[in-house]
Amino acid sequence: MGEGGDHRGTGTGGGRRRAVVAGVVAAIIVGGGVAVGLLVSGGSDGAATSRPTSSTAGPNPDRPGGGTAGSPTPSATLDAADARLLASLRPFAVTDCRAAPRDGDGVEAALTCAPGVATEAPAPAKLSVIRYRDAAALRGDVDHRSTALTDAGDCYRGQTSIERWAHSARRRGTFLCAAGPGRFAVYWTVDDELLGFAADDPDAGRLLAWWRDYDPI
Repeated sequence: MGEGGDHRGTGTGGGRRRAVVAGVVAAIIVGGGVAVGLLVSGGSDGAATSRPTSSTAGPNPDRPGGGTAGSPTPSATLDAADARLLASLRPFAVTDCRAAPRDGDGVEAALTCAPGVATEAPAPAKLSVIRYRDAAALRGDVDHRSTALTDAGDCYRGQTSIERWAHSARRRGTFLCAAGPGRFAVYWTVDDELLGFAADDPDAGRLLAWWRDYDPI
């Protein structure tokens, strides 16, 4: 996400490399305008800067990883690690958060939430949130998820892809998307925060429109 604006980039499937420069997408999040952007390289070492208009994979594409007014309020069912994760999320960005399985040795906390009403685009029904113990644990999970995907093109086009996104020097990470019959799943990381997020929806365009506007931290 660039300073004051973001550009999302389409991935490049196989060995192809290309770059597209697109316009800034206005995003309305928690009462403020935020532009979200992506730097993505699909299946290669290339990187592009562009805008998807059309990002939960688990160990495979099918496994993605409650706030209220004011600060998110930890549920009584959350332990200390999950409660800290919930408290780190933006007010109104999530609701009805519950503890989720901590799959993998490097997962410190995990939640399943309903996305809040912080976007104009329709939100998916569920959001998975993961906090990793350290950068090595995050990288290991990303690599594990990526091996289950065959890069077929661009997330922007609703295709399975392995990409990178960036909003600023400290707001960047990996963006994975998996297209299947009646289901489009995305998983993205915020590397410097050691966070991973996952969601899915039957409609790729609708999910990506929500993702561009959504800022959970």
